[in-house]
Amino acid sequence: MTNIDILPGSVNHAPATASYDELLAAFVRYTPSEITALLGSLADELRAGRYPAGKPYRHVNGFTKIVVAEHPSARLTLHYWPADPGAADDVSRPHDHRFRFTSLLLGGDQHFDEFEETNNPADERWARYAYRPFIAGRIAAVARRGTVGLKCVNVERRNAMVGHYTTSSIVVHRAITSRRQACATLVLRGPRERVTSHVYYRPSDPAPRGGLQFGRHLSRLEVARQVDHAASFVSGT
Repeated sequence: MTNIDILPGSVNHAPATASYDELLAAFVRYTPSEITALLGSLADELRAGRYPAGKPYRHVNGFTKIVVAEHPSARLTLHYWPADPGAADDVSRPHDHRFRFTSLLLGGDQHFDEFEETNNPADERWARYAYRPFIAGRIAAVARRGTVGLKCVNVERRNAMVGHYTTSSIVVHRAITSRRQACATLVLRGPRERVTSHVYYRPSDPAPRGGLQFGRHLSRLEVARQVDHAASFVSGT
């Protein structure tokens, strides 16, 4: 149990010595009213022309990534998928991370498939690539690391504002997000545990490219509207 009283949005105001476990213990206690206040403050900052912790951008996996707060041991991030009722579900490529994280589904429909690598020829084959970002992810080195089988070993169903999805840096997973309505998650990630992560492509897919990695930047007002909508999931308004 943490002995540090850390409110939502104050990850960057916590003592520099606070550990990820202490910040996580506070994160999982956030109440709906505290989260609503956090997102309201974030939207106000954006409308005032300020980015609290870097410019939001549209991630390659289809969501807007908004860094809410930074700390030496953690990063608090809001992810928002706009609705697109005519589109198929957004299915990310299987991947792992360089860090552990815990995610709270604020609203929308999303679940995770978790995989393990196998040598079984009966399992679907995937090309594995090592991905190493530089300069805050604006440049990346990508290298092929063989072909492996992937076997789905777990499906994590999610319910809005009920429980948290927690994963380690070695779990391979993919997110399946419905586009019938918007979806939003609040994520607390820990410090990097290694320099590379892995992403898996079907052998018939075009190989990923290294070099410059561009995410589409969005206007402050557009991002503020997305933050407002995420807050409405929590407040029910």
